[in-house]
Amino acid sequence: MFHDYYLRGTDRDTVRAALLAAELTVEYTEGGETQRMPAEGVNLSTIGTIYEGGEWDADGNVITPPAAVPGWHVNLRLERPLTAGEAAALGSIVVAPEPGTPYRVWA
Repeated sequence: MFHDYYLRGTDRDTVRAALLAAELTVEYTEGGETQRMPAEGVNLSTIGTIYEGGEWDADGNVITPPAAVPGWHVNLRLERPLTAGEAAALGSIVVAPEPGTPYRVWA
């Protein structure tokens, strides 16, 4: 059984910092540069900015551009529930209640 969480922070760096603070991502150095990756047993699907709406003509030209939904969006999947410490570190970036029609779901 999987436990899915929908995350939305004000921007990419806010979400990345919260995931690192929750120890759901880990840092490592490769070629002198610091990289990040999901921790053991953590699956992340980074969506980024979500756009809604928009209108196009028959040739595909934009009539009305889509509007950005505020925030930076990431889906998190674990084989266990979040621990109290992880939930505290993620804080308000966990979307609650979960969206009724998520932009992206796990297959």
